[in-house]
Amino acid sequence: MARRDLLQSLLSGKTPKSLRMTIAQGLAPLPPDEMLEFLICLSNDSDPEISSQAGRTLTAWDQEEILDQLKRPDCSSSVLDYFSSTTSSDHMLRAIIANPSSSGNIIASLASTAPQQLIEAILDNRTRIINSPHILESIRHNPSATPEILRLVQEIEVEFLGGKRKEYSIEDTAESVSMEPQAPGLESEIPPEDLTLEGLPLEGEERQSAINNRLATMPVREKIRYALFGNREIRAVLVRDTNKEVARNVLHSPKLTDNEIESIAAMRGVAEDILREIGNSREWTRSYAVVHNLARNPKTPPAISQRLMSRLRSPDLMLLTRDRNISDAVRHNATRIIKQRSSARPMQ
Repeated sequence: MARRDLLQSLLSGKTPKSLRMTIAQGLAPLPPDEMLEFLICLSNDSDPEISSQAGRTLTAWDQEEILDQLKRPDCSSSVLDYFSSTTSSDHMLRAIIANPSSSGNIIASLASTAPQQLIEAILDNRTRIINSPHILESIRHNPSATPEILRLVQEIEVEFLGGKRKEYSIEDTAESVSMEPQAPGLESEIPPEDLTLEGLPLEGEERQSAINNRLATMPVREKIRYALFGNREIRAVLVRDTNKEVARNVLHSPKLTDNEIESIAAMRGVAEDILREIGNSREWTRSYAVVHNLARNPKTPPAISQRLMSRLRSPDLMLLTRDRNISDAVRHNATRIIKQRSSARPMQ
């Protein structure tokens, strides 16, 4: 039975009790992500015996394995939601906050009770707040929100939401690096055209130097706004910014194009975290050019390169084996894959 079908069957109560109990005990031959999702479903089972057993299995589950699941970009919303309300682990809560799959409603609920240091982590993701501004109202009701945090909330409203504090939308909008902000009432707050820098030279090195100088003097919050809504040449500069939040918001820009992602994947002047985020995105790594550029980029974290290079064509792998700019581990892995492919070919 397919995963969705089984989950629907569990929700409807049509699955036989023996199978539900096997899953509730954690004994079914399922991968960890599916097992956690099914256990959470069964923790609300109408049969007290099943729900109690599922709850005990979840409580006994290895914490490191749960943390690994919460870090996955494709982690189920039900898993993120469940642990956001049941765990007190700082590491787990930070993983939920950092996960792009955590919806605005999950983060808003967490924001109402989170300790000070986690509130600050929530406020770091400006794109999510633009999508789900009701997160700010949850923070206002949090007893742990300090005067400094409340001042930052007000600044974000003025700078990113046009100062509007009417009823915030409570529509559930899943976070995605590629989605355009859709929060009701905010369409007019997103510039209809790219933000640009006025009074620059028209072309050449002089123009590039002027852009670099202008952006270098901006405060961080203004840089973030330009990272989200600036034009292409501005994004190309800010994605290399030394402030990680500025650079990361370029990837969250609703104006970012596939061609830009291909270019960023090849840049050697960007931080490893930027290349890691691209490499962990299922959507972006559908592109062969992105995969190829990441594998060839010496700044790409080796774990990302190793995982992606099996998708490269043999001629491109051969080029990697000769590239002295990349790590020995990556070159050796490319050699290994080529040998495996050669040995797998049928004899003529």
